[in-house]
Amino acid sequence: MDQTKELYQKFKAKLEAVSGECYRVKTAKEAGELVRNLLKEKGVQNVALLNDSISQKGNFANQLDEAGIDVKLDRFREVTPDAQAGISQVSYAIAELGTLVQADADANVDQRLCSTLVPIHVALVYTSKLIPTLMETMATLHRLPQIPGFVGFITGPSRTSDIERVLTIGVHGPKQLVVVFVDEQVEGVA
Repeated sequence: MDQTKELYQKFKAKLEAVSGECYRVKTAKEAGELVRNLLKEKGVQNVALLNDSISQKGNFANQLDEAGIDVKLDRFREVTPDAQAGISQVSYAIAELGTLVQADADANVDQRLCSTLVPIHVALVYTSKLIPTLMETMATLHRLPQIPGFVGFITGPSRTSDIERVLTIGVHGPKQLVVVFVDEQVEGVA
């Protein structure tokens, strides 16, 4: 098994162990089709879409609109509290943990709103950004030209438990996390 496939399988197993969904497609266009179909199956009627390189290349806005899903592309402070899903691209994925990493030079509030204030978060990530371990991820972050002003880690849907150890999903964030890995690389995105 090649290393990428092995890392993906490890990530998928870890994510599914905490009730996340994980998919892998070859192209951004296939990612758009997959996301459109998943959201339709889940009954989503409106979405906050942070239009990053994968969603732009995959023409997500048009695909979702054609499927009858209302797409909001801006004013996230206003629209995310009522959005049924949010779509954003994350920087990295950590195979050993099944964890996503958001890393931005500034504290990108729009990205955080689209990934935390919605009941369903669809996270897009390039397969080439799948890193084996947390240690390697931290080293990668420290090698960036500018250390990010914001780094967030996402592992599965939001979960919390009270003093009696009663687990509740979705209290402090999304009830569902869907991760879509895209093999295709867009020029200029390393």
